[in-house]
Amino acid sequence: MRIASNMVTQKYNRQLTSLESDLNDSTTKVSSGKAITNFSDNTSAAVKAYKIRSDLNKVDSYQANISHADTSLTDSESALNNMEDVYQYAMEKIVEGQNATQSSEERDIIATELRSLQDELLKTLNTNASGTYLFGGTNSETEPFTIDSTTGKLTYNGYVLDDLDPTDLDPTHTNGKAAIDSLSADSRYLDIGLNIQFDSFNSLVKSSAFAYTIQGIDIAGYGTSTVNVDGTDLTVSNNLYDLLGQIATAFESDDYSYNEVDTLYSQFQESSGGITQSITNVGSKQNYLDFMTDRYETQELNLEDKQSEIEDVDMGDAVIQYKTDEVAYNAALQLGASVIQTSIFDYMS
Repeated sequence: MRIASNMVTQKYNRQLTSLESDLNDSTTKVSSGKAITNFSDNTSAAVKAYKIRSDLNKVDSYQANISHADTSLTDSESALNNMEDVYQYAMEKIVEGQNATQSSEERDIIATELRSLQDELLKTLNTNASGTYLFGGTNSETEPFTIDSTTGKLTYNGYVLDDLDPTDLDPTHTNGKAAIDSLSADSRYLDIGLNIQFDSFNSLVKSSAFAYTIQGIDIAGYGTSTVNVDGTDLTVSNNLYDLLGQIATAFESDDYSYNEVDTLYSQFQESSGGITQSITNVGSKQNYLDFMTDRYETQELNLEDKQSEIEDVDMGDAVIQYKTDEVAYNAALQLGASVIQTSIFDYMS
């Protein structure tokens, strides 16, 4: 049977194209180091690789959120330490003012210093880092702590702190325990891989996310207490700012009373617990973030190992295959000169 030269040429071209494709594939694997260059190369492996890449992206997202939370907590810790310094210095000045040898003029000077410390405390409570107020809960864009223009009292997110009453259990009252609980629970949250969830009202299930802010109300204190000084009841602020102002006023009074200042001093010590507790909370949150960071670093390494097993080529095998394909392709090119003979029919249309 006579075999037409066109048939030989077509078959040769098909074989050459196939060898060229094999060579291109092996060249790509050697240059990229990847075993899978197209989804069709290995569908099952490609699906596994896609899932691993998706998991790695999630880990990267969680790590970015952890980094953001840790930065915010570090800034918060710095501000709280500054408040602690203000508190300690205020305590020293109060003790100095209580000295029986102090004249009224010297007590006035100490009162002025205490009011200056009030201002410093207010500024620190309103610490802003990178355009975000740290201690305002979800209110991150406006100063959470302000001074009421009428009463001169400290307010937090619109609530006069002295007016808040933790003993008022009526949930309909705007200044009762319900309001306090709401302010104390008002935090900013981040997804760090705790299986974030939303309820039927599309509200975040708070236990499924990480609360990374410290609420200002828990730092400053709220409400008032009634204390007895020399047989007279005295209403005392429980928040550090207003209480410091009361102590300054007591030093400035013409009827200065050591017992009154000493009672206020004890109350000031007690109210400072919010600073200490908040510093502890920051440390606890940072420790948890450190734990999650270690966990994700380990998970990331494991995922990258799995990804390498699926996607990366054995470079030795890949080079051998490349050389084999290269030899086959070059041999085919050389063979073509003898297989395809020029005929008069090649010049006929």
